[in-house]
Amino acid sequence: MFTVLLVNLAGLLSPGPDFFYISRKAASDTRNNAIAGAFGIGLGILFWAAVVIFGLSLINRANNLIQYVIMCLGGGYLAYCGIKMLRVTQNALLSAGKPSHARRNLGQEILKGLLINLSNVKVVVFFTSVLSGFMANIASISEMIAIIFLLCLETFAYFTLVAFLFSRTPVRNFYAKYNRYIDNFSGAVFLLFGVELIYSGISAIINITS
Repeated sequence: MFTVLLVNLAGLLSPGPDFFYISRKAASDTRNNAIAGAFGIGLGILFWAAVVIFGLSLINRANNLIQYVIMCLGGGYLAYCGIKMLRVTQNALLSAGKPSHARRNLGQEILKGLLINLSNVKVVVFFTSVLSGFMANIASISEMIAIIFLLCLETFAYFTLVAFLFSRTPVRNFYAKYNRYIDNFSGAVFLLFGVELIYSGISAIINITS
């Protein structure tokens, strides 16, 4: 389970739609609104993680071979993403926008964060890749619910931290200067985990078919 949380954290560290939304919200709006958006993103992760975990569980029960093929494909996707991230040599540009002092309903901010996350269908592919090698060892509903909850909690905690940090100009400037190295580190984690998934998947397929 720790490995899944580590790879998910590596994915969170890499700039994506969720990260840019929260960092910009923290820089140009109130901190509370940014945290509300982070909560909405956490709810989106709760939904996607549940879909992927229960979907993989059904596939695993129906046919073990399909599960290991998904492991190989997911490992290939993570390795591909890792190689791309290792090759990043330029920093991602952050735009703070103009400060806003308008009062907004926190419910609306949560909904915005939720919709931002749900619109990013790559989350499904990412979770399928990360969780494919882990699902074969899960036998109970309680374990599935625990993983879903931990992924949601980790995501909310991370983006809440982003909201706190990016409300400060020195942190934004530091990140803007060095974020390519974070991409490189995340890429190394993705590549290593992807290769391990491919190896495990191929080994399992050979054992089943031999």
